Amino acid sequence: MLYQVKTGDTLSAIAARYYGDSSKANWIASQNHLANANQIYPGQQLELPELTSTELASTEATLVSPALLSALCPALNASDLNLFCKALELDLPKAQITPPLCVAHFMAQTAHESAGYAQLRENLNYSASALNSLFAKYFVGVDVNEYARQPEKIANRIYANRMGNGAEQSGDGWAYRGRGIIQLTGKANYQAFSKDWGTDVVNQPDLVALDPVLAVASGCWYWQKRNINAAAQADDLMKVTKLINGGTNGIEDRAHLLGIAKQQMGLN
Repeated sequence: MLYQVKTGDTLSAIAARYYGDSSKANWIASQNHLANANQIYPGQQLELPELTSTELASTEATLVSPALLSALCPALNASDLNLFCKALELDLPKAQITPPLCVAHFMAQTAHESAGYAQLRENLNYSASALNSLFAKYFVGVDVNEYARQPEKIANRIYANRMGNGAEQSGDGWAYRGRGIIQLTGKANYQAFSKDWGTDVVNQPDLVALDPVLAVASGCWYWQKRNINAAAQADDLMKVTKLINGGTNGIEDRAHLLGIAKQQMGLN
């Protein structure tokens, strides 16, 4: 990643922000062939490479502490908190979500998307008025009252014939509705995740909601596929949100959660 030095920056501060370790200042200096780690200037371009596994191990710290997860997901009980922390430690490095800013954005976005890691299945229990407001284009010429408060029928209707799903009658919309911490949705995404991660969630889609490792892994996979690290490293909340959500729904809560994550991680 290329970073442009800002007024007041020091290599130690940059190292702490991007690698979680201020002692990496000299390493950044050597990577950029700087004679003096204390002499940088506004506007200067610095290369901030990804850490190798050896370098990561030498500075490895807990990516997601129980305190961080608890601050973002206060409703989690101690057992679930422990399970999710272990899953995050396992899956985040696989998707290269290790720079502190990327972790902060990832945790804020996923906490919002899953209501604090408490809702790992999409809630589709919509009223008729909500369906008309949110999904009107899928109910043209159809009596929306025949679908209201019937989550399975709603999913099969609004997700039909897209994202790799079959027609409404196929049941794919319900089978491959949103699950996990970023709400993996659509048969094509379940198939691609299964292939890349090596676990069959096409025939067992509920595993994405029931297994904390897969709930987290599906979110990591989606994040990596969309190259969201780039926007997160630029600290661009708006772009990160659009890549996750397709729009800016819930941007205020996402910003609030990002502030909590940054404070917990010492990134403010």
